[in-house]
Amino acid sequence: MVSDHTRNPGAGQADGSISHAVPMTQQDIRNHYETQWKSTSDAAGDTSGLGYSNAIEDGVLYPAYERLLDDLHATVTDGRVLDVGSGSGRWIRFFLDRWKPALLMGIDFTSESIELLRTWHGSSDSPVEFRQADITSTALDLGGTFDLINVANVLFHIPEPDLFAQALANLASLVDPRGFIVTTEYMPRVTRRTEWMMVRDRYAFETACATAGLRIAMVRGFSFFANDPFGIDGPDNGTRLSFCKVRSAISNLFTLPLDDQSRKFFVELFSEIERAAVSYARERIADVDLPGQKLVVLTKA
Repeated sequence: MVSDHTRNPGAGQADGSISHAVPMTQQDIRNHYETQWKSTSDAAGDTSGLGYSNAIEDGVLYPAYERLLDDLHATVTDGRVLDVGSGSGRWIRFFLDRWKPALLMGIDFTSESIELLRTWHGSSDSPVEFRQADITSTALDLGGTFDLINVANVLFHIPEPDLFAQALANLASLVDPRGFIVTTEYMPRVTRRTEWMMVRDRYAFETACATAGLRIAMVRGFSFFANDPFGIDGPDNGTRLSFCKVRSAISNLFTLPLDDQSRKFFVELFSEIERAAVSYARERIADVDLPGQKLVVLTKA
């Protein structure tokens, strides 16, 4: 599945408007990434060339994710961890850099992703295993359950209702009864369909989870501008437009010929602004109502 697709080309335009291109099917997305991951691997000189997210989002999201797992007392070190939609290995690197799981399994529905992962992250002394597997398949079998399942930027890239329901059912069967599923979601009040995504509203998402035998245990917002503000309701020419303009301006800044010290300064500055804004808002409104993406924890119902 699609995990590293945080620079979503179909999420919206620079002015905040929704793309009106023909919506893509799951197979369309698969076809795109068969090409994408091969070109990414071919162009990379080392693992730093595999990155598919922006540095500000990483600077905000990674500490928030670590804090979340710590608060959950999740079993990561010496545990069984599954990364769904490993793509170019963003989350494989995240887990290997911070913990020592007994098993870290990465799956993706494209063969080119698995080739990339084995090329850049395969090692005889590593606890990592890679498999080509589709989370929407009725025949999915990964040989056991997992203490932690990471499903970053995957579920809203499954537009078909039957495939989405099957993905949730598979996750419910793969998570240990005491384990956790952590997914990134927007959870707006109104469902929105884009070229690339089916951004299901929070009520539809919760209902689908319950049908699969899962429940939402926790929701934590982590950014305002580092990711598309789909958590904001209303027309594209309203508040969402204002957020997208700020996000676009920040992105444009990093197209300038900055030296390493200046680039680092701006990344740290904007990351700190994100953290401060989220912290302020969290004292006043529920995390589910924050703009942008949220870390959503699912457990067995």
